[in-house]
Amino acid sequence: MEDLSLDMIGFVAGLLAENAGEWALHKFILHGLGRAPDSIWHYHWCDHHRLSRRHAMLDPGYQTSPLHWNTHGKEVLLLLAIALPHLPLLAVAPGYVAGVYCALVAYYLRHRRAHRDPEWARRYLPWHWEHHLGTNPEANFCTTWPGCDWLMGTWKRTGISPSPPPTDHRYP
Repeated sequence: MEDLSLDMIGFVAGLLAENAGEWALHKFILHGLGRAPDSIWHYHWCDHHRLSRRHAMLDPGYQTSPLHWNTHGKEVLLLLAIALPHLPLLAVAPGYVAGVYCALVAYYLRHRRAHRDPEWARRYLPWHWEHHLGTNPEANFCTTWPGCDWLMGTWKRTGISPSPPPTDHRYP
């Protein structure tokens, strides 16, 4: 029974760790480093945000196979790069790894659906919908659920704005 309790605690810790990682990666890597035109992460701004904004939340990359070298394919590669280093931890912290893996799968499924079905996103992921279509793209960094956004003060009801002109500084 003690192992089951530890696995359950580990599972919850894995869910929370993934949400914290999702927030930090999105805020500091994709939005921070990704602003630089010569950054490997720049696709997040020049492809994903720009296309999602232009097409009212639809990202055409998510209409294709994840084997293409577009936003969808790059996201799958990044998720695999996050998942693989956790594999050796299965022997010592199976609950934690299961939590991380479940959260990564949930992230992928919810994020992909959000950019394929904008009405679904507006209804079930309103924080992510506002992240892309709202007045402040520097808010609402979590996709799966806004836990770390609440904790870190970045969850905001921003309201929806019209598409910005091409010279808008928020969209390089």
